[in-house]
Amino acid sequence: MAKIFVLLLFSLVITCFGRNDHYPLICDTSVLETYKGSTPYGNLTAGYYYKVDGVHNLEDCTKACCSSITCHVAFLFNTVCFSIQCYNASACRPLKRTGKKHEHSYMVLVHNPSIDADDEAGIFWDGNTDDKLSSDVFLDEDDDEANDEVTGQLSFKSTVADIYPLPPKSCLYGLDQDCLENEECRTKNTRSRTGMCHCIKGYERNSRGVCQKVHLSSSYDYATSPSIVNRENSATKNSTDATAPSTAPLIHKLVVSAGDNVTLQLPENEVTLSAYALKQPEGEDGNYKYEWTLISHPEGDETGTMQDQNTKNLKLSKLRAGLYTFKVTVSSANAAGDAMVNVTVLSPERENKVPVAIIQPSNVTVKLPNKDTVLDGSFSTDDDKIVKYQWEVLEVPIGYSVQLNETPTLQLKNLIPGLYRFKLNVTDSKGAWNFTFANVTVQKETDYPPTANAKSEVVIYLPQNEVTLNGNLSTDDKGIKSWEWKKSPDTDKAVDMEGTNGPYLHLSQLEVGVYKFILKVTDTADQTSTTEVHLFVKPESNVAPVANAGPDQKVTLPLQGPLILNGSASKDDIKIVKWAWEQVAGPKPAVLSFANTSIAKAEGLIPGNYQFKLTVYDEKKAFSFSLVNVSVIQTENLPPRANAGGDKTIYLPCDMVVMNGSLSSDDVEIVKYQWTRDPASLAAGYTIGLSDQTPVLKLAGLVSGRYLFRLTVFDLQGASSSDTASLIVKSPRDIMDEVEIMVNADMKSFSQEQEDTLLRQLEILLHDVDPVIVNLIKLDFDRHTKRVILFFTVERTSMISGGRLMPGFEVVTRLRKKLRTDSSLLDVQVISVDTVVCQNKCSGHGDCDPYSKHCVCEAFWMQDLFRYNFGDKESNCDWSILYVIIVCFILVLTLAGGFWSVTCLLSRMRYRKPKKRHRYTLLDDINDREREREKFFPIAKTQKNSLMTSDSESDAVFESTLSVKTNGISNGVHKESRNINA
Repeated sequence: MAKIFVLLLFSLVITCFGRNDHYPLICDTSVLETYKGSTPYGNLTAGYYYKVDGVHNLEDCTKACCSSITCHVAFLFNTVCFSIQCYNASACRPLKRTGKKHEHSYMVLVHNPSIDADDEAGIFWDGNTDDKLSSDVFLDEDDDEANDEVTGQLSFKSTVADIYPLPPKSCLYGLDQDCLENEECRTKNTRSRTGMCHCIKGYERNSRGVCQKVHLSSSYDYATSPSIVNRENSATKNSTDATAPSTAPLIHKLVVSAGDNVTLQLPENEVTLSAYALKQPEGEDGNYKYEWTLISHPEGDETGTMQDQNTKNLKLSKLRAGLYTFKVTVSSANAAGDAMVNVTVLSPERENKVPVAIIQPSNVTVKLPNKDTVLDGSFSTDDDKIVKYQWEVLEVPIGYSVQLNETPTLQLKNLIPGLYRFKLNVTDSKGAWNFTFANVTVQKETDYPPTANAKSEVVIYLPQNEVTLNGNLSTDDKGIKSWEWKKSPDTDKAVDMEGTNGPYLHLSQLEVGVYKFILKVTDTADQTSTTEVHLFVKPESNVAPVANAGPDQKVTLPLQGPLILNGSASKDDIKIVKWAWEQVAGPKPAVLSFANTSIAKAEGLIPGNYQFKLTVYDEKKAFSFSLVNVSVIQTENLPPRANAGGDKTIYLPCDMVVMNGSLSSDDVEIVKYQWTRDPASLAAGYTIGLSDQTPVLKLAGLVSGRYLFRLTVFDLQGASSSDTASLIVKSPRDIMDEVEIMVNADMKSFSQEQEDTLLRQLEILLHDVDPVIVNLIKLDFDRHTKRVILFFTVERTSMISGGRLMPGFEVVTRLRKKLRTDSSLLDVQVISVDTVVCQNKCSGHGDCDPYSKHCVCEAFWMQDLFRYNFGDKESNCDWSILYVIIVCFILVLTLAGGFWSVTCLLSRMRYRKPKKRHRYTLLDDINDREREREKFFPIAKTQKNSLMTSDSESDAVFESTLSVKTNGISNGVHKESRNINA
């Protein structure tokens, strides 16, 4: 019995631990870590996926993984259980997914996979997994509604392809490079070239999205074997079967590996990919050829650099953020295979900053009856984005409740009087948070009593015996709730009343006499107000009104004010409804004011007799009129008083300036105005029309400076008076920012369209960071060449710049730089670009002439000719005349010395004589030599010859006179033979 127990115990130990010491077959599911909404980091490349049939909850799925020696991770997607055999710990670490599609996905890390020597991902299987998981979050970009639909369709028959769907790839028909290997482009219809990539005939797409050859038969029984979802490694892809003729050698499939998927994070942008193939069976040739191909890369022109594409190791550098997919093809004489590997380049990490919580408005006062307000927290800012808004109630009046939500705005409705305090907490994508407060004060409204208002007196005449009294002029700050009409107790006459509870009271069956009615109004607070209305009913009668224009008048100039025409003494039995004054006679038309009232005013009178007529009308349009005579006399003539309008200051540009002298006055009349220019005034500008002979002087064409104008006025008697006014014309406030540009276009043919196009092109050229607007000030032309000149300023329009003008010197610098690079940027040729006011500093050694825009240099300074003619062509005073003279003197000396040296050299080379050889002989006796000489040279003959005198003397050619004179006859010489001809 004991032996049997020992055997059973031994078998149990072997069963539990014999297969792998690192993977216990029994694990405590209560202590395992579960990650909700997560998937393996490597997706399909994480490892082998085995679908566990009949298991639809997390607990059973975890137990199934615990009982398997090859299972590392239990993965439950909705109700489908998978056991994952991981390639390495890095590929199977949990990745948090935010989409609704993965809301019901769970991962349980059961066993730790074996870690390779170069695998640094084992840290994800220690106790700090939660910390690492918090930083690995994948934001799904799928639409939530689409995810809900897909999630609802997943059932017990789901596969891994349902969890990681491959996006469709579009293509252009006729371009094979748009689709991958073993794919072709198929259009949706015959009229469109755009289509989708599909597998060619005989191939089907696997879960990795690669088209592979269809195997029609297999000895493997899929019905009885476990459901293996994915048997492909992301870095290991079997090559497709190659069909060859029977005479061709058999091509074996190589199992190729390109290594694990690589993840980099900038600024690291270099990596080396390595590929290897398993040894061929039966000792086949192992000399492999490698070829690396880029399958996909991030969008953009620069994709990086590849080196050693035909070697085992591929070196990558200058990678950009995004996903790269590479394919390596390994082949030999009788075997071939390929594999693919992904390189993910992540953007550089950034330093997270705490968000700034802002509530607008932070303090608000609400006065009833307004009962609603909104607190807006959307003005809160963060360097990335704010993912959570949380409102808190700190203080509210008793009895008020508010519904809080996690949105940027908080709506407060049906507020009651009191103080409200709220707190807003904001959290960013990295979990950093901040808060702020807001106060809301609700005040009670003040309710004032109503004011009853109806016409106090109403008069009607028979046969009219009905009338409507109007009480709608009554007012209240909150609104009137009710009206109530009633007859006063003082009225005993009978009358029919309709609408006593409304604003309008209709009365009928009225008789001659006086009626009194009382209107009472009540507001929403039951406060009341009353008023009385008297109704006079008179018998039918109409008498024409009696006009009375007043007594005749006699006035003496000068008048202290306007003449008063008083017709208030006019009367009517009922009422005068219209007044009309008019002038009938007089030496000059007078100016009548208030001519439609009972009292009118007349002005502009001169000596003479005037007659005015007053016509009055009653309600029945009956009328009458009255005349009044006015005699105007002048006892003495006072001179007029000139008023030129006072001093005035304006800023250019200004098309027209007005000097107003209409305030000049006279006791009778001013008959003549004369404007003249003071001799001390500037002479620029001109008078428009004949305005110098009118009260208002109009001027144009003014320039900056001070002008003096004298106004002289004359009356009828010839008396005159003068007044002087000064006009100060200042340069534009933004004159330093004005720019003038001359273009090669004739003013006679320059159209409005060309002007608009040129201004838009200038805005494009000057647009750098802030958008700009070119404001045209003036369009002018050169008086000699008729070329168009535009004067403009450039205004920045961004919120930060606040509409400030761009400095004119900066505008000119930018335009010159861009036009110097490419003069065809504008439709018209630019002749010159400069500021209106010369801003050239002339190198600090001169002044800029405001008219020619050229520098007038100081003494001992001059212009840099090379810069002005061949450089930026800017007028300057860079050169010192002293240094120029010194440099020129040195140059002249240098040139003279060089010329002299060349001349001497040429002379020496031309006139050099070959050196003669010296011949030496023994010296003879002097007598012998004399005799020898006498043989050849006759006596008293002069001969010329070149002699070599001695060794120490130089070789020189000279002429010598040889004459032999003797005293008598030499011994031994006869006189007959004295001359010997040689």
